[in-house]
Amino acid sequence: MTNRANPDQEPTELSYQLLTRLQGFIPESEGYERVVASFEWIDHFEISEEDQRDVDEQINEAWCSFVLLTADRRSWFYDIMLSRLEKEEFNDIDSARKTAKLAELFAFRKASLESSYALRNELRMQHNRVLELLRKWIAKGQTESLSQTIYTSLSNTAAALFEVYFNHPHYMDDDDLRSEAAALLPKLIRTFYPACHHVHIYMLGYHTCYAQEFAGLIDFYLKLDQPKENKGKAYLSLATSFIGEDAAALELGIRPVLQKLELDMPTWSDREFDEFIEDFIYDPLRRQPLLQITRSNDRRLVLDLVIAQHRQTALAAKASETLRQSQVIIAQIEEHTMPSPKNGSKGVEFVDFNFKLAVIEELMYKQKRITPRFDVVVFVQEYALREISIAEEGDRAIPEVREYFERLILTEEDLAHVTKLVVSTGQQVQLQIIPFWNGEDGYFDVHSLEDLQHVPNLRVLQTVKLLKADPAPAIDRGLIWIQD
Repeated sequence: MTNRANPDQEPTELSYQLLTRLQGFIPESEGYERVVASFEWIDHFEISEEDQRDVDEQINEAWCSFVLLTADRRSWFYDIMLSRLEKEEFNDIDSARKTAKLAELFAFRKASLESSYALRNELRMQHNRVLELLRKWIAKGQTESLSQTIYTSLSNTAAALFEVYFNHPHYMDDDDLRSEAAALLPKLIRTFYPACHHVHIYMLGYHTCYAQEFAGLIDFYLKLDQPKENKGKAYLSLATSFIGEDAAALELGIRPVLQKLELDMPTWSDREFDEFIEDFIYDPLRRQPLLQITRSNDRRLVLDLVIAQHRQTALAAKASETLRQSQVIIAQIEEHTMPSPKNGSKGVEFVDFNFKLAVIEELMYKQKRITPRFDVVVFVQEYALREISIAEEGDRAIPEVREYFERLILTEEDLAHVTKLVVSTGQQVQLQIIPFWNGEDGYFDVHSLEDLQHVPNLRVLQTVKLLKADPAPAIDRGLIWIQD
């Protein structure tokens, strides 16, 4: 077996031979030769697209089988692959095209979990070498014209090689490698945007200045003098990652992104401004946009920013109307969900919210004088502004539940029925706000007894752990003070 493919053989037959022989017991030297020979089979024959996919899968599977055998083979494979890529100068069209195909197959998404793990250490050892290659190609790409054939191959090669940071360590916690690689992403995407896609936008999340770079790419794409269909798959992924369902920008925090966009928006033309509204707001929210905006304060902040620009465009007017409609819905939901004033009364204002909770525990859960009795399970099932998961959020205060008790009206008439008050852990009202609270932190500590003035008929005050206030007001009142 020579290091070149035999043009008289079908590529599907050659790749199948490579796969079956590398998976079997073959001489060490022959295994190396067959891997090197497979580099020549890459995109070398005029075959159908379906046959080419079969060849790609078989070669990639053979590589995976090869690198799993020994550490020496893994080291050799990474070295020879990178050496091959490093030698490419992107001057010859045919050579550049084959190198692009080689890089794409090297980062092939069907690599097995085992081979990904096996190559992890090789990636770490060759980390700087890979980054240097990417820097070199970015620099060259910035001098090439998009209309040149060589640019397409260079673009595909760089975009594919970057994917090894997504493929190989995808199952491990190699965030340090990803963070260093992500530092190159803004330049790489700007230089090779036609070849970039969702992986590159996903990896942008590892950039130390994620929000600024995310907003910067929005500005770059909007000002890109290309039809939308020529901006590449990464553009669509960026738009979806802004405020779409499960959007990364929402999860990581939308406010810093908006702060940067606020500086960029005045520089946009009306066409660019409308493209932003269409592609980054409405398209990602194609499924029930009004409902999704209504249920997300962060999405409403985006509309606030858009409206604040005072643009006189049709889509700006649409955004304004959407926000208006959502605010109407929010008011209706809150009227149904949150407590309402009693007979127009605003109720008593408490200095210490946790003291108020102790009072609510007495009146709602013990005396059952305040109705309806709040049940967090029922509340989250009926709450319409967002989906609340007790399983995922129950170890911390659920904001909407806390807001419910903050807005709950306690009148002087209600408070006149309080004769005994317990400030302790394990109360039902506390477990509504934090369902899985273990009582070990100080979240429900009472720091002031100033609110004793609101319970004129109080006779007994029982405190366990949570009272961190000066007891003087209780002593001065002559209350029966029980300390456990």
